[in-house]
Amino acid sequence: DHRDLHSFPTRRSSDLDNTPSDLTRLNKRRINIMSNIHFKTGHRPVYQELSGEVNRHFKRTGALKTGNSTLYNKALVIGLIYVGSYLAIYMLPGSLHYLAWAIHGIATAMVGYNIMHDGAHESFSTSRPINRLMALTFNLVGSNRYYWAQKHNRNHHVFTNVDGADEDIDALGLFRMSPHQQHRWFHRYQHFYVWFLYLITSLFWFFALDFKAYHSQKIAHRDYSHRMKLADHIEFWASKVVYVTLYLLIPSAVLGGEATIAGFLLMHAFLGFLFALVFQLAHVVDKADFPRPGENGTMSDEWAVHQMRTTVDFATDNRFLTWALGGLNFQAEHHLFPRISHVHYPELHPLVEAKAAELGYEIRSYPTALAAIQGHYRHMKAMANPHNVVSDETDSDELENDAGYTRS
Repeated sequence: DHRDLHSFPTRRSSDLDNTPSDLTRLNKRRINIMSNIHFKTGHRPVYQELSGEVNRHFKRTGALKTGNSTLYNKALVIGLIYVGSYLAIYMLPGSLHYLAWAIHGIATAMVGYNIMHDGAHESFSTSRPINRLMALTFNLVGSNRYYWAQKHNRNHHVFTNVDGADEDIDALGLFRMSPHQQHRWFHRYQHFYVWFLYLITSLFWFFALDFKAYHSQKIAHRDYSHRMKLADHIEFWASKVVYVTLYLLIPSAVLGGEATIAGFLLMHAFLGFLFALVFQLAHVVDKADFPRPGENGTMSDEWAVHQMRTTVDFATDNRFLTWALGGLNFQAEHHLFPRISHVHYPELHPLVEAKAAELGYEIRSYPTALAAIQGHYRHMKAMANPHNVVSDETDSDELENDAGYTRS
């Protein structure tokens, strides 16, 4: 049995076969809790200690917390690969254009990891307009900057791995990532089929979740922080039109419809799999926790402690992965200090790790990417077990103190 401090009582899947009125009542209760979810206000001693250590490092070195020439040179290389692979789709003879589609999918993922991500967190540059421009590259690759800010910055980075608040662990029931999610019969096989669903992650994201959030103005059960302005609406629709034009209409006119659809799906297979896998290795693994709030919506841990419980580093000694993934293998450092550019994470890692240990906490980590993939497989297999289900009737004392779901 695997037991951790904030796991919860198990429940048979049959226990969840409530009447419609019971399910409606439980759902309303859950939505009410999630709409009021928050961390305790006041003193944050763990974060202050960690941030103090990081601030002393930058004071000693005199470096800026934002990007530097290393990042800008890398962004240039990735940008050239992105543009070059797109042009190669039209220039390569015969079926070789499919190779260009595949490379472009990988390049698009790298734009997201290295350029868009830092820009969205305002850590690419000291210039706000430049950060905004870098964040807008997400519109170019199919999604929307405004949606990303709500989904990623406001929800995922604050309430990481909290079911009902963090949409990144919500697959609309296709597979189960949290012990707090209802188990369905087909989840028994999810550790086998999930790898194939990852291939359509970006398609699902750009052509389903974007529009779902746009029309509901919600991320999971939480309302947007503010309503979209007219300029945001125009940007949303203009971005979709540009994307469809660049990746479907123009290629169809040059290559033909069938070749374009095949290439487009191939590109998204590479892009979707890479996007999904990198996220999953950082959060949906057997070393990460999945906390939830008490009855009044209060999270039991300080925010920094919550981040250390729900994020996991991997392959931190692998310089190539660090370069290609935009430092997302240093996930704990990123979640604790999202406004620091990823180029600084390797030097911050030992400092943060040592300070966390001094305070009695751990920066959780896998030594290699393969070990992280195995950790993800073990977690998905555990969530395939119908006995690993948490009751929505659990009271607030149980939420904070009980333990017990099994990983098998």
